[in-house]
Amino acid sequence: MALYYGIVFGILTLEVITFFLFLLPIPTRWQKPVFRWLMTSPAVAHAQYIMKVVFAFIFVLFLDAVNTLKAFYEVVNKEEENPAAALGSTDFRAQVGQAAKKFYAQRNLYLTGFTMLLLLILNKIKNMSLEYIRLEDELIQLEGVTSKDPLVRDASRKVDTAPIEANVTKLEPVQLENENKKDI
Repeated sequence: MALYYGIVFGILTLEVITFFLFLLPIPTRWQKPVFRWLMTSPAVAHAQYIMKVVFAFIFVLFLDAVNTLKAFYEVVNKEEENPAAALGSTDFRAQVGQAAKKFYAQRNLYLTGFTMLLLLILNKIKNMSLEYIRLEDELIQLEGVTSKDPLVRDASRKVDTAPIEANVTKLEPVQLENENKKDI
């Protein structure tokens, strides 16, 4: 396996581990601080930017795998259409070589395809979790406002219901003071 497909496999493994971590039944009072840290940390924002670039490269590898598999099947179809030309390639080693090329092309296609698919699934799960936390905070606030019980009102005021989206870290370009001055 080439180095870049080994890296893609490592990313896929990390995505699978993250997916199973999302599936753990963690209470919302523990989820919210974790999601707040993930959304407000500059280091995580930089990591997300780097991962977007990496996934652009994975998409290019996916397109390459599709192209390689398509070219392989075009060669196989030409040999099936013209059996006279295929008589020279009845060598067992040539057939094994073709089968290996087909296997590698299919493996690369599935590897990159599942990596991109799991990325989309993880992104959707993250957004759904954030929406769930937001709706649960809204419910706590509404219960506190509409409740006639003073204990419920006090408890709803003590719960941290500040929206996570208000503190999201966004990467912005930094301008240095010397950048605007012209050199003499």
